[in-house]
Amino acid sequence: MTDATRPVYRPHDAPTRRGWLMLGENGGPCDKACRFCYYAYQDDLVFYSLDTVLMIANRFRHAYGLTACDISGGEPTIYPRLAKVVEHCANIGVIPTIITHGQNNSEDRVRKLEDAGLGDWLISLHGLKEAHESAVINRKGEGAGGWEKTLEGLGHMRRPVRFNTTLQGFNYRGLAELARWLVDNRSPTVWNMIQFNPFHAWNAKGVIDFQVPMEKLGPHVGEAVRVAEAGGFEVNVRYFPFCVAAKYGFARNCVNFYQTQYDPHEWGLEATNRNTIEDIEKCGGAENLRRLTCDTVREQRANPRCESCRFTRICEGPTNQYQKRYGLDELAPEPGEPVTDILHFE
Repeated sequence: MTDATRPVYRPHDAPTRRGWLMLGENGGPCDKACRFCYYAYQDDLVFYSLDTVLMIANRFRHAYGLTACDISGGEPTIYPRLAKVVEHCANIGVIPTIITHGQNNSEDRVRKLEDAGLGDWLISLHGLKEAHESAVINRKGEGAGGWEKTLEGLGHMRRPVRFNTTLQGFNYRGLAELARWLVDNRSPTVWNMIQFNPFHAWNAKGVIDFQVPMEKLGPHVGEAVRVAEAGGFEVNVRYFPFCVAAKYGFARNCVNFYQTQYDPHEWGLEATNRNTIEDIEKCGGAENLRRLTCDTVREQRANPRCESCRFTRICEGPTNQYQKRYGLDELAPEPGEPVTDILHFE
């Protein structure tokens, strides 16, 4: 493997045709209250009716032309008619993934969902035992036993399993150890390390106790990337500016807002944002609309350092909350001819 290549589970070379199929407004109910969740502390969350969920799936296929979806909550495995949703998606050509904390996956439930046509699983795994159980908690703040339940569920799965890990204060020092566990215990697929994005209510908070500056995350993320890639995993580090990642050797792994639109496992923004067909046509197609949407995010985060970097057209930079809390000193803008190719590092 050279500096110019990395293991890739599926190519990042065409616009994604995947959508985000939420089972309720703001995701819907969940049996957990993960520390970092956008919706865990909102009351009165409810699931959509089955008819509504199937209608959204139909819209994905027949209006947006999508061919895959991530079914998410809340927690999908507590949705009463989940197998029917999976079956419908598979039947209309929208290959379904389930995003789950993985603790409700009995052998019977897994068999029913996989037999209904599930494409693969996306498991939230936030560290080894203690780290994971300190993050995936219930509303009483309890997480004990969650690691064993997750492992038990993984043992029942026959379809491919991908993994998400959110980067936070309780787990970043153990990322390389988690990478070794994945290599030793799982078939290589995709591992996403996701920098916490303070969206929704989190955006107004000046200090978030589990948030970690990138200069502390960087060395641990870099080592975890090297370990996991040596074991054949595709490793994506989401929402990390290229200039900071370059210091620690993983710029090629950065999948920021722009790059998500060419990652086959990420969501097309026009479907996520429920843009109308008229909106899409006015922009000259979904690919153009997606880029304009990313441009808007970048403009909202504009700062002098990012503006002087040659990657500013393909990197949205840190969130405003992050900039206010930690400043801009970590950023190391790279001079030179502006890069406009979103897939420059691929």
